[in-house]
Amino acid sequence: MVSIVERHPVGFTLGFTAALVVLTLLTRTILEAVVPQLTLHGIGLVLNWLIVAVSIALVTWLGWWGKIRLTAPVNRRAIVYLLPFAVVVFVPVIFGLAIPEISLIEGQTLPPWAALFVIIVGVALGAAISEELIYRGVLLRALEPRSRLLAVVLPATMFGLAHISQVILGNSLAEWLPQMLLIIPLGIGLGAIALRLESLWPLIVWHFAVDVTGSLAATTSMVYELISIGFVLLAGAIGVWLLWQDRRATRNTKRQPTSTGIDEIGVQK
Repeated sequence: MVSIVERHPVGFTLGFTAALVVLTLLTRTILEAVVPQLTLHGIGLVLNWLIVAVSIALVTWLGWWGKIRLTAPVNRRAIVYLLPFAVVVFVPVIFGLAIPEISLIEGQTLPPWAALFVIIVGVALGAAISEELIYRGVLLRALEPRSRLLAVVLPATMFGLAHISQVILGNSLAEWLPQMLLIIPLGIGLGAIALRLESLWPLIVWHFAVDVTGSLAATTSMVYELISIGFVLLAGAIGVWLLWQDRRATRNTKRQPTSTGIDEIGVQK
């Protein structure tokens, strides 16, 4: 039986993104009423793993563990495209790392070891699993039969828009807008590479690593921000180039003459 994800991939992509935003609103509203002592950071942590559960449930319901390339071997020749992305992981390391103060309960600050655990397991691991399963997994593979361009660009755009959840959890709109504009080209780069890697695991590992080091960045200096933005734009450019290569390859394939079934001496086979 063909699922709604396959029958209406565009509508599902838009609807699922909207559902995640609604889930964020409901989670904050319910938790603030039931557990009023939770901070917004604490609410975000619960939401993060709730979305992990939703993403795993979605893949399980579809039976797409193989289709989203969780069981396929990595195309090692495509790893080279991840090198610029790997640099992003190490930029915060170069500028220095520090464990930030984190409070999950009002008036209580976590000790450094607990804060580090929350960042690594609670935030980075959860985001890496859910966002890759959803955006470079289910949505990308659902849209791929329509076109690779659509399969990469639409989930990348939804990837950026879905981060409006950060506004719901306390960040300002002014903080979200530039973040969204940078997440979209990053998503384009990740999506284009996902099509070549033939495995989702390298992106999950990368996503986890970049979220860990990014959360531990000790500086937000102008130089640091400009370097980070530069590499994000480079990632987007790589994605656009790969999509252009795909489009050119498709055109060349269509232009190739088809066999007429006539042998070299003009006799029909």
